[in-house]
Amino acid sequence: MGHSSHQNGLDVDIRLPRRDRVMGAANPSNYDRALTQQVVDRMVAQGASLVLIGPSLDLTGPAGVVVRWPAHDDHLHVRFPDPDGTGN
Repeated sequence: MGHSSHQNGLDVDIRLPRRDRVMGAANPSNYDRALTQQVVDRMVAQGASLVLIGPSLDLTGPAGVVVRWPAHDDHLHVRFPDPDGTGN
């Protein structure tokens, strides 16, 4: 999934929180699994239509909404539905 989808304001990338709380990139070996799962759950509860997670992350969510996707082991990609249906 290219980053052109971010241009309409409906997609956002969220960096994974780290267990050690140090700022900077996280990865499957140092991310805070419980806190990241809370972020996923909250995004779904807020109406996210898609949450892309890396194939190496131990996260769960509704099928078809929380989807494993290559190159997403260091961040979540969240998409919200277009509120007015215009795609802008």
